[in-house]
Amino acid sequence: MSEIETPSEQNRSDRRQKGSDVPLACLTAPFRFVGSLTLGIFLLSMLLVLMAVGTFVEAEYGAAASQFVIYANPWFHGLIALLALNIAFSVLLRFPWGWRHTPFLIAHTGILLLLFGCYLTWKQGVEAQITLPEGTVGTVAVKPDRQQLEFAYLVHNSVGVPQTPRFPLLLGPFSWQDYQYDNWIKDNRRYKTLLWYAMHFGSRTMGEYRVPVNNDDDITIDILDYYANSTLEPVPPFDVRVQWNKTVQTVTELGETKETPRDWESMRLDLRSRHSMPGLSDIRGASATMSQGERISYSLAMSLEELTAFQKSRPQGGNHAGLWGEIVLYYGGNHYSVNVDHIINLTENQRFAVGDSGLQIGNVLFRDRGPIINFSVFTQSGKSEPMTLFPDNLEMNLQARQLGIFGSYWIDPQRIMRESLDHADHPMLQRMAMQRLDFMQGTDKKLYYRLWSGQKIVADGVVPEQEGQRKPQFKVAEQTPDAAEIIIDRFVRQDVPGYRIVPAPTGRKQHNEQRLQLRVLLDGKEDTFWIRAVVPTIVPLPPEHDQIRYIYGNKRTLCVQLNSETIDLGFGILLKQFEKRTEPGTRMPSHFSSLVDYVEPINPTDTDSRNLKNYRTLPEGENILISMNRPGYFRGTAGPGYRIYQSSYTGPYYPDHPWFDALYDGTIFPWETRPRESIAMSTLSVNADPGRGWKYFGSLLLVLGATLFVWRRHH
Repeated sequence: MSEIETPSEQNRSDRRQKGSDVPLACLTAPFRFVGSLTLGIFLLSMLLVLMAVGTFVEAEYGAAASQFVIYANPWFHGLIALLALNIAFSVLLRFPWGWRHTPFLIAHTGILLLLFGCYLTWKQGVEAQITLPEGTVGTVAVKPDRQQLEFAYLVHNSVGVPQTPRFPLLLGPFSWQDYQYDNWIKDNRRYKTLLWYAMHFGSRTMGEYRVPVNNDDDITIDILDYYANSTLEPVPPFDVRVQWNKTVQTVTELGETKETPRDWESMRLDLRSRHSMPGLSDIRGASATMSQGERISYSLAMSLEELTAFQKSRPQGGNHAGLWGEIVLYYGGNHYSVNVDHIINLTENQRFAVGDSGLQIGNVLFRDRGPIINFSVFTQSGKSEPMTLFPDNLEMNLQARQLGIFGSYWIDPQRIMRESLDHADHPMLQRMAMQRLDFMQGTDKKLYYRLWSGQKIVADGVVPEQEGQRKPQFKVAEQTPDAAEIIIDRFVRQDVPGYRIVPAPTGRKQHNEQRLQLRVLLDGKEDTFWIRAVVPTIVPLPPEHDQIRYIYGNKRTLCVQLNSETIDLGFGILLKQFEKRTEPGTRMPSHFSSLVDYVEPINPTDTDSRNLKNYRTLPEGENILISMNRPGYFRGTAGPGYRIYQSSYTGPYYPDHPWFDALYDGTIFPWETRPRESIAMSTLSVNADPGRGWKYFGSLLLVLGATLFVWRRHH
């Protein structure tokens, strides 16, 4: 018996039949499923759960971790895109639309515009900071949570501004060893199983890259490892025992000469004691004197060139050395000898050419009570760098690391005492006439040595490695008066002087010291090293020894730094006045604001932020007041418009504070009539949000659609 349709069922059938004439009604079942309410509820539920998890992850590991594993993850963006597709299809499936669909259409269109605005913010938005002392101009803002590799490429025989390629990096908040299951799971971490799976979908920069300087250059950068948080672990001192072959001569009461064999002597050299001394950041070694005057030194090579100079720099003697010895410079794979007697009497404007190297020496300051020699070395392009060399205290040498020039100072103490009456009985020269045993840890973490007899190098090589727990023991300069036997009691490999780099747990409360391990190939020379990220500071500071690395090629240098990513605003912000007001009777700030001008440079090559004469005020950019609840807005001649918010401040600093002199040079600002008695610094947040209008408009439509829906239900 055939079924009989009710009137209501008949009407629905008629509507479906009429809809068959509409092209959109022929959508297949999969498309209907994509636009279904069931899928929409499922996606919203998933997003709510994920955002709840993200809240807990952020509380435990910080905002960067929650962004990496959830909010900035491709699969989270895929869910958002699928939700947008669900909303779009749910609208299309109701075509043709009638008046009764108006609230539905307005609300869902608002949601789509809101999601589109969020997408624009994610792809093109800018969140950065700029910190300015009063009376200075800032044109570059910093993204503290984003890093970039920055290279300064110097060709020593060319004139011009060094090229500085920059590579933005996505490193993530987790050390790369955390991506190994055992390393992550074994630690007592919260949400570790969930995070271990989620973090593998996050985007991170790794692999090999080429520095685009010139087409014929061969500069390759390979990212090997990354520590999101690290610390320095002290290593034990270097312990060595030495037994010299020559005997100790003593005179008895009867006037007879007695020779006594030397006993073993133990020496302990700790690089931390030197490295921690203020102002000695370039010192990478330590030394000690033995009972009979022999010297032992131990240092750390931070580049392949430095190790090569240690191995191959030798005094030439003959005409190359005068009374005060000779300097041997290692540069570009070659050695160049300079007679010290030829340069110690140079006048202020005179320079001495160093063979065919293209280098020149000038600004020489020589002190014979040491002796110590200071000078500047100049390249053909006019670049210069100071050097200080000691003939005995090698760990005190100041090398021209930026130019890749490493020097050694060699003297013959006996000749000086013999030919110079003023130095006949000089105790320091008498000590220098004794043997000196130098050790250096190379970039390959092996231990190298050389033995100086007081007049020449009599032995050098690599300390032999012993299997198991046996201590390295070997003899040097056998069958010579300088023979010795050496035992290395303790040698612990280190990454920076006195310390080795170890990873630390990632967490919200940790002070992150980010480090990146790189392998660089330049002109066929390979160097592997760790570099620590430069953290933006209130007062700009020069990079420390482990925050900058020089790689040397054929008479050219590649300088590598791991900095925070920066953006060029396209205009400058001049901080004219910072004002802070406090609550009555307290020191709590109730209001603080910055009075600024928006400026542009007259001469783009002059980047001095204090040279206010080089900047002119832009139209409608004078005396803009930015306070906590009153942001400023400005669009430069190029680029997006930026909203400038008052974020924080430091200071004010007064003349008795060391930062006062660092921030203020005593000049009178053009808008003032007398010198400053205090100076403050203002931190401004720089925000660019191209999706702001879409999000506002979408939210308005969403509210309007919901209002119409409620109104229609009640009428």
